[in-house]
Amino acid sequence: MPQTSATTGSTAKSLAPIFISHGSPMVVARQSTPAFHFFVDELSKMTDGVRAILMISAHWQAASPTISTAAKQETIHDFYGFPQPLYDLQYGVEGAPELAREIAEEIGIDTDAKRGLDHGAWMPMYLARPNADIPVFQLSMLGRGNARDHYELGKKLRKLGEKGILVLASGAMTHNLRALDFNEGPPQTWATDFTDWMLDKIEAGDIDALLDYRDTAPGAKMAHPEDDHLMPLYVALGAAPEGFAAKVLHNSYEFGNLAMTALRFYDQDELKTAA
Repeated sequence: MPQTSATTGSTAKSLAPIFISHGSPMVVARQSTPAFHFFVDELSKMTDGVRAILMISAHWQAASPTISTAAKQETIHDFYGFPQPLYDLQYGVEGAPELAREIAEEIGIDTDAKRGLDHGAWMPMYLARPNADIPVFQLSMLGRGNARDHYELGKKLRKLGEKGILVLASGAMTHNLRALDFNEGPPQTWATDFTDWMLDKIEAGDIDALLDYRDTAPGAKMAHPEDDHLMPLYVALGAAPEGFAAKVLHNSYEFGNLAMTALRFYDQDELKTAA
């Protein structure tokens, strides 16, 4: 599938949830890549005017759903072996403790007053909102949850867009670290076949097939030896309106086989009027 990219406004009646592939921390440093420019140019525009951002990142997993009520978000450098400047970066964004507690009470989940933002959360926000001008708070993944569990979790978040809260799920469309190609060769067939299959099923709204991706999608076990980085996609799918219309916001590859796909899940009528 060719690289695609589209700018989308965030002024719809209910903010449409977004899934992004956050990529390596090196996205921050590699300023010539399509993924870098997506975050800087397009995600920044899509977050204009939102009240707050609820981030779901593959890098925070808990036994049960937990939401961060920290007033000031710590920048967690949860990666190893990267250049020192990446560890020096700080994203001093405010949290949204009152909103977080309100959501926790409404949907019946735990809270954590100390949890900050891992790199799957702060890295794209650092690029998209360098002034840290929008409150960001984070909801954990389910450490032992499968695709259906995360889809059901997402369904509990469907009303947040009506309150001006953007659900932003951060993971990876493909995530096989042993298969990365640091010489930047073309993606292998298993990566493109898997990504294309996922996008086809999303476009068709075939939730049953998507929930069964592990057994039916081509290249699934190569694309995700472990499925933690795909689970945020299912939270975004769950948070999408019934009968959603999906729009591919970005689709490129880094390090050969790391798909940097991003999607937004609109109401059918809202997609028609999206800029």
